[in-house]
Amino acid sequence: MQSMQRSFGRLLNKAPGDNAKVSVMLSDFEDADKILLKIIDSAKSWRDSWIALASTQLGVATEYEGLYDPIVGATDGHGKDMSPTPAHQLQRTLRLCEVYRELKDEIVEEAAQIEARVIRPATDARDCIQPIRKTIKKRENKRLDYEKQQDKVNKLARKPSRTPKEDTQLARAQEDMATLAEEFHVADSHLRDTLPHIVNAVFSMIPPLLGCHILVQNKLLGLYYTFLNGYCEEQGFPSPPPPMEQVIADWTAGFDPIKHEIESIGCVSRGKAISMSMRMPEDQSGTIPQARRLAAPPPTNEGIRRTSTGLIPKTSSSNLNGGGGGRLMRIPSAPAPPPEPAAAAPRPGFAGGAHMRPTDFTQATSLGQEPASAPAVVRPRIAAAPSDYFGHGTGGGGSGTTTPGSTARGPIGAVIAAKKKPPPPPPPPKRIPAANKPPEEFVVALYAFAGQGKGDLSFNVGDRIKIIKKTNTADDWWEGEIGGTRGSFPANYCQAA
Repeated sequence: MQSMQRSFGRLLNKAPGDNAKVSVMLSDFEDADKILLKIIDSAKSWRDSWIALASTQLGVATEYEGLYDPIVGATDGHGKDMSPTPAHQLQRTLRLCEVYRELKDEIVEEAAQIEARVIRPATDARDCIQPIRKTIKKRENKRLDYEKQQDKVNKLARKPSRTPKEDTQLARAQEDMATLAEEFHVADSHLRDTLPHIVNAVFSMIPPLLGCHILVQNKLLGLYYTFLNGYCEEQGFPSPPPPMEQVIADWTAGFDPIKHEIESIGCVSRGKAISMSMRMPEDQSGTIPQARRLAAPPPTNEGIRRTSTGLIPKTSSSNLNGGGGGRLMRIPSAPAPPPEPAAAAPRPGFAGGAHMRPTDFTQATSLGQEPASAPAVVRPRIAAAPSDYFGHGTGGGGSGTTTPGSTARGPIGAVIAAKKKPPPPPPPPKRIPAANKPPEEFVVALYAFAGQGKGDLSFNVGDRIKIIKKTNTADDWWEGEIGGTRGSFPANYCQAA
């Protein structure tokens, strides 16, 4: 209850106990604590960055060492000799890996000085000033209690006519106020005498910490320069280095032959990447589109289309309803599969399971000719003698007398058989209402595509293509429409509109 009253007291007007001088000291204390915390966090991040830099460079050099170092026994049994890595190139790579390993050890050892000279002193200083927070909180509570008691005394003293009981309460309240005032002044004096020295000590530590930080930084840069400059002089690299234009020209001279050799490979020369820039365009989200998936190669002059699996997935029933028939695209050497008959809609009017067989607009008369699909006909039972049920007539073993029932049975059965009606035609399939029609989808062309086969849809960069039929993957051929012209196009040439 008392803490709640103190919380309300902080929201009310401040009495003379909370003057501007104490507020400035408290603000300086909070600033000092924030500065120490920021120095600690920044120094830790800076130390980890240096160690990560040295580890990454050593990892790159190690990968080059494993790449250039010959594998023992790799050429045995292959029937051809492998070209060994040039000795000077291999020696240069091994030496670079050794230099980076030594450099990492030195950096890790020097980075430990960041912990000892910067992080640990700042952490100790911050731990030392934390107990003063209890003194600040205690002084604040004393101030609120004193101001509350002072308001109570003023309220009783302002009454024009007081009873003896109220006079007694006023005297007791004045005594309590004097006690609280003395306690508050003691806490306030202690804080005024202690806090400025603590704040000054914290601020005086910041220049030495920054000086140690700069010394360690210079030592790390010196280590890098010493190791790498020694390696460059040992291996004959020019010092100072050549201008960047010459470096780019030398790199291009060595890179272009390799580029032309790779682009002469058949699977690469028929792809779209050979006609594109090496720098992929970035979309608004900052990511490179089409870079993390396998691209479907564009069609060749013969109109052959291939995907990563060799076949375009079968068209689903949802795509069949979308309009436009898709073409079966496959590797030419693969045999063409027989066409699959379309599944007919179920007809609820037939029994026996005949409606489950595929059919193509089967007429009612043809359905009536199949015994399995014909419905059972209820035939009237005609009374007859047991001996005449199997139609023996006047044959041997039977009576030679013709009864009226046996005379009439033959014509009646013939009439019933002749007048048997075919089953009724099946009801038409239910139509899907137009309200359930999916919304139209559009894509925007990222690259220009000139159709190279019959039925291809040509478009330019930025054209808006309406999707007629698509598959579940973008590395495939879809069917679309531009300005009333329909055709197939590579889906990975476009992105969603």
